[in-house]
Formats: sequence, structure tokens, C-alpha cells
Amino acid sequence: MNVCFVLISDGWGGAENVVRQIISCLVKRGVTVSLIINHEINGYFKEMDVQLLDLGSLFDFKSVSRMILKPDASLKTENSRPVKVLNILLMFIYFYRARNRINRFLDANRVEVIHSHLEYSDILSSIIYRGNKEKKWMNTIHGPWFSLYYTESRISSLSNWFFTGLLRRISRKMDAVTFVSQYLYDESRDIFGESELDKKGVVIPNGIDISQNSVVSRISGSKIPDSTGNGETLPEKVHTYTVDNKKFNILFPGGPKLKKGGDILIEALKTIVNDIPDLNLYIALEVPENHLIRKLVDEYSLQDHVQFVGFLDPDNYMALLNSVDMLAMPSRMEPFGMVYLEAMAFGIPVVASNIGGATEIIENNRNGILTPPKPDEVARAILMLYKDKSLREEISKNNLRDIHKFKWDTIVDRYVKTYNNLVNHE
Repeated sequence: MNVCFVLISDGWGGAENVVRQIISCLVKRGVTVSLIINHEINGYFKEMDVQLLDLGSLFDFKSVSRMILKPDASLKTENSRPVKVLNILLMFIYFYRARNRINRFLDANRVEVIHSHLEYSDILSSIIYRGNKEKKWMNTIHGPWFSLYYTESRISSLSNWFFTGLLRRISRKMDAVTFVSQYLYDESRDIFGESELDKKGVVIPNGIDISQNSVVSRISGSKIPDSTGNGETLPEKVHTYTVDNKKFNILFPGGPKLKKGGDILIEALKTIVNDIPDLNLYIALEVPENHLIRKLVDEYSLQDHVQFVGFLDPDNYMALLNSVDMLAMPSRMEPFGMVYLEAMAFGIPVVASNIGGATEIIENNRNGILTPPKPDEVARAILMLYKDKSLREEISKNNLRDIHKFKWDTIVDRYVKTYNNLVNHE
């Protein structure tokens, strides 16, 4: 089996992490994998054992403009300067210009299945698929497709109409469409159409690597109890991020993305900081100085209770996650929620919104607390877990048992089955 992943993205995030883990599992199984990416994310994949085609800095206005004139070149810069209004158009043009180069790469690697992820990748795949219909094409919907699926998007209804039409036209060429949650599948019915979705749509959730050599096992320092519940003692935290263990530590991994509810969480903390005087919130990912979340922290005088830790590499992020008492992310929209799986793998209780894909991972009062994404409700959930240590410990044990449902080995079986069905389909 020869599979080529297509991933065009402006930076690291949940979908990019998922793609990396799927590729890693497939390579271990002996599947031949190749990868088409842009230079902005090359560093996260260049050490992997795959054939890689770097299309250059596609989110840099000057680079992509020049590559339109020289489509066989890959111009690269470490300081991408996108012009959002023009980038989509420029990429369309460049993808058409570069399709012969890309097709040579696919042929050289004897690709049987093209597997695209995220919007620009789907657009590129639709263009190269025209001349490669002997190859099968499937995509994975990870979340908002441009503005689609995100009801609070500020993008106009006209833009939504355009993107809905674009995705609908592109999807007609796809041989299969996979969704990371039932929520996304259901939300796609109006876009894809009932008959098209029933014929092509498959729900395959994201997974997590909890094998012996995984980052999770390395940092936790202990074997995760098996799915039958053997190992009732919670694992000792031997590799920890430097946190004040005398405080009640909470991690918010959503950074500046307001759809992840960082502002909601700060509003909630304002109301409970007197009840939890030792509260300490860590905010991961880079948050700009003039961002709303920073302004709220200053407005409510929460500087002594909030730490902005910026972007952390996987080991340091996991070490911080392993060191906190709780993960809280009251998302306004959640297609899946990879961060919840990561918290479960360390036995960390979760406060999550009772919407979208989060409800397919978190069972209320078993793996964490599900709450409406409203400050007073989020505050109530945090207080409940803070005051009830026995509940936190029971949730931790449940998480260490339940995480086995999401092992990548099991999830990747479903991708391999889908690939085989496509290739062997008459």
C-alpha cells in the first residue's frame, strides 16, 4: 500500500499533530508513505521516514507569487508574510502551475491513495486528482473548513456560501470522506448531501499513542493501567514541568484562539479566585501582547494567577500537562478535542464544553465535567473539582482506563481498512 498525505498549513496545531501520528503508525506497519507539504510546517515532518515534497513558502505573498512564474522551484523563507485576501487566489494559480511537478512525484512514489487534510490540501488534491483518476482520493475533515462548521465565525454569509459551494464541488471528486467526530459528520449533511455522505462518509476519531516508547509513557514514567482497570494506583508523576505544587494548577491549551474559550475561562476565574486563592492558570501557545485574553487578565488583576508559557515542544507540553491538577478548555466550537485525549492519558480531570465532538470523548462526571461555555457554569465546574479531591481521583482512574478506546493502533486499523477498500473497489 502506497499512500501520499497532502498537508498545506500555516503552522502547527491539532490536525498537523494528528497527521504526524497517523504517518508514524503507518510507517511502523510497513505502509509506504509519502508527503506533500509547504515549507512553513516542514520542520515538524522532515525527520520522518517518508519521501517528502516541499512546495515552498505558500503563506508568503512574495514567494508564492514568484513560484507561479517558476512552478518547479520551491522558494522558502522563514518569515512568511501572508496577504489573506489574495492567498487563496494565488494558491489556486500556483497549484495549477505546479500540478505536473506534483504528478511526477506521485508517479515516482507509485502512490495508490491520496489522503488530504485541511482546506488548502483539499483544493490542491482536487486539482492534481484530475489527471490521476487511477489513484484514489480521500480527505479528512478535522474541523472548520475555512469558515464552515463554526457558527460564530465573523466571515460573512456570502463567504460561507462560497466555501460551501467550493467544498461541495470538491467533494464530488473524492472517493471517501472521513470525519474525526460524529458531530462533524452530522453537520456536513447539508453540505455533502444525504446520499453522497452515506456513500462516502466514514467517522474515524483521532487517537493517541500510549505505547511503551511514546511521549506519554516516557513522561508519566509508569505503565498506563489496562482497559480492564488493573492498576488502581494512580501513576507517580516522575517527569514534571516546573510548577508550584502547593498551588491548584490548571492548564488552558487553546492560546489566542477565542473559539477555544480562553476569554470565557478568564471571566470564570475572576469569579472564583477568592474561593481558590492558590489558583494558577497556565496558558499554552503564543498570545499576542494586545490580545483580548491578556487585556482581561490585566483588567481583572489576575496577573499573579495566570502564566503565559507560549509555544511548547511536545515533551515540554506533555510534561506541563502531567504536572497540573486539571485541564480546562470551554470551547465555543469543538470538532473533536485532541487535548482531552492527552489529558486522559495522564489521568488529568477535564472541564470541557458540552458541545460538538467533546461529548464523544468526555462523559460527564466520569472523565471530567461537561458544561455550557458560559463563565458562571465554567466557574461552577472548576470549583466542584477543586473542592472534591475524591472526585478528581476517581476521574483520573477512569481516564487511565478509558483512554484505551482511543489507542492509535486501533484507530489506524480503520484508516488502513478504508485505504484497502478504496484500492480494491471495482
